[in-house]
Amino acid sequence: MDAERIRAGLRTAWAGREIVCMDEVDSTNREARRLAAQGAAHGTLVLADAQRAGRGRRGRGWISPAGEGIFMTLILRPEGAPARMAKLSLATALAAARAIGEETGLDARIKWPNDIVIGGRKVCGILLEMDAGDGCVRSVVAGVGINVHQTAFDPEIAQTASSLDLLSGRRQSREAIVRAFLTAFEAATAMEEGAMMRDYCACSATIGQRVQVIGLTQTFTGTAEGVTDSGALLVTDERGERHEVLAADVSVRGVMGYV
Repeated sequence: MDAERIRAGLRTAWAGREIVCMDEVDSTNREARRLAAQGAAHGTLVLADAQRAGRGRRGRGWISPAGEGIFMTLILRPEGAPARMAKLSLATALAAARAIGEETGLDARIKWPNDIVIGGRKVCGILLEMDAGDGCVRSVVAGVGINVHQTAFDPEIAQTASSLDLLSGRRQSREAIVRAFLTAFEAATAMEEGAMMRDYCACSATIGQRVQVIGLTQTFTGTAEGVTDSGALLVTDERGERHEVLAADVSVRGVMGYV
């Protein structure tokens, strides 16, 4: 990854205007949190060629081999109460889907809440972490991992994961995808909330699908009907009862496949 090549074509006002680029790090989210605590500016991008301890949602690991993927985290200093930060996760997913679609020509879709899938295969995961206290948000780090050049995957994810090179049939530019993401992220977070949610739903791979909701206290099957303004997934179960499913509480799996 080359920070100068990213900056050369970047036209954002604030996203990625400062870039911290490293060969290897434990986790770009952890490094971003360290830098945020030291006062790093809003929009600072932390980028690594490899991670030793990449992380995904719900405590899962994220395999991060050198030279094969995009491993990046944006440092954000948003205004508002912690409860409003869930929409940042959706905006990040929308930006990632748009950037991947624009650069590859593939139909990138969002598996609720914020995985990016193409043809039912996961190519991107997103993890947001917040530092808040006394009712206010001090910083949010938005981590994004994208499979770009990978040609092989561990057995436990080989049936559900893929990479942009494999799916497009050509070698993709990691720097171009990073640039496109920064542009799309700045645009998504500037949108009026209702418009952003409509675009998010239009890009969803989950809405309209039969899903299994796996929670701590209950598991049920139903149909995903939509997403609320607060980011909860609306699922109507087999008895006709509607549930508002929160991303922090459950795992959602497609009944007929990954999405």
